[in-house]
Amino acid sequence: MTDGKIVLKGTIRLLSPALIGSGDDEKSDCDIVLDAEGKPFIPATSLIGVLRHHIKPANKENELNVFWGYAEKDDGGQSCVICADLYPVNSAGITIRDGIKIDNKIGMVEMDKQKKTGKKYDYQVIEKDAKFNLNITINFSSATKDFCGQMAATIKDVLQNEKISIGAKTNSGLGRIKLEEPEKREALQEYNFNKQHKQDVFKWLTGKDGNPFAADPFPLRKNTFTIKAEFKLKNSLIIRAYAEEENAPDATSMKSGSKFVIPGTSLKGAVRSRAEKILNTIKPGMTEQIMNSLFGYVDENNAAEKAKKGRIRIDEVILPELTPELHTRIKIDRFTGGALGGALFDAMPLFDGGEQKFEVKIIIDNYKDYEAGLLLLVLKDLWTGDLAVGGEKNVGRGVFEGIAAQIAWDHQSVSLEKDNLTGLADLSFFVKSLAELKEAANVGS
Repeated sequence: MTDGKIVLKGTIRLLSPALIGSGDDEKSDCDIVLDAEGKPFIPATSLIGVLRHHIKPANKENELNVFWGYAEKDDGGQSCVICADLYPVNSAGITIRDGIKIDNKIGMVEMDKQKKTGKKYDYQVIEKDAKFNLNITINFSSATKDFCGQMAATIKDVLQNEKISIGAKTNSGLGRIKLEEPEKREALQEYNFNKQHKQDVFKWLTGKDGNPFAADPFPLRKNTFTIKAEFKLKNSLIIRAYAEEENAPDATSMKSGSKFVIPGTSLKGAVRSRAEKILNTIKPGMTEQIMNSLFGYVDENNAAEKAKKGRIRIDEVILPELTPELHTRIKIDRFTGGALGGALFDAMPLFDGGEQKFEVKIIIDNYKDYEAGLLLLVLKDLWTGDLAVGGEKNVGRGVFEGIAAQIAWDHQSVSLEKDNLTGLADLSFFVKSLAELKEAANVGS
């Protein structure tokens, strides 16, 4: 019997673009899900599935089964949670992004042998700052009230403090969300609902404010290693986006809304390629196992059974006010040194006219020390300009210069600055752990 209800209401805002696929491929290789009016929305299943996966208090398996619901052959239980689909409350922009598959051995686009072209794909995203209505109701009985209260407080904490992402490509920074409270009411409320009392029924049906609800969230400790590094652009950068307008350049720099960005996919691709190169140099016998454990993998011949989600997340970078400039180039015949058939193309890379700074954020969940050491070696290459990001690297684009960094793990942190790298001594044991890793059996999540 339901004794009461806890209602969580508010507005979910996208902090980064989101890819919530519909399974259709009419406008791109992966279209987002739309409602009957052609507007993007977030299916309740997408949100609840992520919350269920993320919120796992220790030693509460039976209570969690009752809370989320479960199915058994002879027995089962309905979920205590009712969540409505999340519909937009403002204009939600939709754009198409391009992606390519890189062959890490040669650092170039992987070729499709049948089509004899580079492997390219595109997908739709809902742009950042789109807002959606959130309405979650949790039914509780006298026996489950305390647990449901803590779960409600935990859900609120997770959403308000940006602890989950939804949709696809979340490890590349897509789908970050945040709960914003409505202006004139508490986001978390308790409705004392009793069918014997007309005033309670009336409150529930009319959506009147219930009694303010308060509970402590469950502690959800995650073993994470975090790098927040501040860089500036040494010269120029281009993350190609292909304009559809007439008379536009052949290639422009990618935007999210009105801001130029470095998508997490571009950064993750560069980081993955360099990490693999480092491992092939110092741990060649363990490269595949370490890379699969850290970055995940999909067996193209048996994706349903042989696939694993990676544990590393690299956020999308919102760039400062960099200046786009039109550059026209020619394609060179390497044998003659002349223009190849008079081929011309133009691009619009970004240039730094001053000392503009931007932050790169990398997180490893449930990290091992040797994985942290590997990422520190990659950070060193980014910091010193040895690892470039984006397109046209052969003409010097995409080179960064490290300014400052904050490295955090297990309630410890180290700060680095361009002119003060004394904190490196406190990080050396991570790199040492990678150097001393001797058995592939020790590799795993």
